[in-house]
Amino acid sequence: MSCSYVLASHTEIVLCLDTCVSSSGRQCLVTGSKDNSVRLWNSESINCIGIGMGHMGCIGAVAFSNKWKNFFVSGSSDRTIKVWSTDGISDDVDQPINLKAKAVVATYDKDINSLAIAPNDTLVFCGSQDRTTCVWRLPDLVSVGVLKGHKRGIWSVEFSPVDQCVITASGDKTMKMWAIANGPCLKTFEGHTSSVLRASFFTRGTQFVSCGADCVVKLWTVKTNECIDTYDQHEDKVMD
Repeated sequence: MSCSYVLASHTEIVLCLDTCVSSSGRQCLVTGSKDNSVRLWNSESINCIGIGMGHMGCIGAVAFSNKWKNFFVSGSSDRTIKVWSTDGISDDVDQPINLKAKAVVATYDKDINSLAIAPNDTLVFCGSQDRTTCVWRLPDLVSVGVLKGHKRGIWSVEFSPVDQCVITASGDKTMKMWAIANGPCLKTFEGHTSSVLRASFFTRGTQFVSCGADCVVKLWTVKTNECIDTYDQHEDKVMD
């Protein structure tokens, strides 16, 4: 495996990224950095086509729109989230344009670690170091609810591909599944011996994998709450 190309524009460490195929068929990439900026890239031409400034802290999470592909959301250590429009951005700009935030809200008392946008683009779920996951309506960022139950910070949030639920992974060594409609905790999964840093669905939402600071990856069956396999070949924490 070899590196095809390098995208260079940030002035500090890149902390997060997300990808999408735009409504025009353009392959896009958004990155968030310790330099307090978000950058939009055309990953086919390797050009930075937009720069978003305004956060007062490093960007810990970014997420693209799933349905309309015309916006993305960023979350920062300044404890705000912003919605950025990508409408009208050309692929062939000589210099990256200045992206405009169409909505912003102060959300938490601590850093934002993860963002997940609903498949229909109506909601964004934000996992924070303050142990909660806040739910906001898109695109205007009106508060809809708060998911409470974890005892440590939330490191990842992800939507099920088929069911009306999300899964969160936490520093309290557990994963929790929540109903989207009214927010009750449906299931709690235990088995890791240290912080769980990521949980991700696959096989059409019937299973998920988790990884963490205990250096292992675990495979779970959603219906039975069972861990059916553990992979322990890593020698250090598994981040993603």
